[in-house]
Amino acid sequence: MPEQYYIITGELSEETLTFGLNEKANLSTYKATGNMLVDSDSLSFVYLLDGGEGYTYIRFQEEVWPMLNNVLEKDLKVVVTSEAEETLELIEIKEELTYLVENIKDNSNYGEVMNQAVEKAFLTAS
Repeated sequence: MPEQYYIITGELSEETLTFGLNEKANLSTYKATGNMLVDSDSLSFVYLLDGGEGYTYIRFQEEVWPMLNNVLEKDLKVVVTSEAEETLELIEIKEELTYLVENIKDNSNYGEVMNQAVEKAFLTAS
């Protein structure tokens, strides 16, 4: 199973949305891929990092979706930071998130709970 990090905090500034990870990840060993997945079973969006020998997941659980919605509404740079105070920019996250949210809307393949959660956090928040 791929290594996984969970977003636990978020801070919005004028030009940047910074998310904090749940542990001291060595972010310098990863490359942002610009790719995201959906895990409808755990209500999360998953950003993929390339670690050279496989992927590592950054999981955006439902609790941080309202903050993540800022990415869709504004032209923000998105970075993650670890407890070791390293940072990594998540490239192309706005494009990926826009695509996923639009794809999930009214799509029964993701399940009713995921559809409702996405609609609440992203489609009615504007």
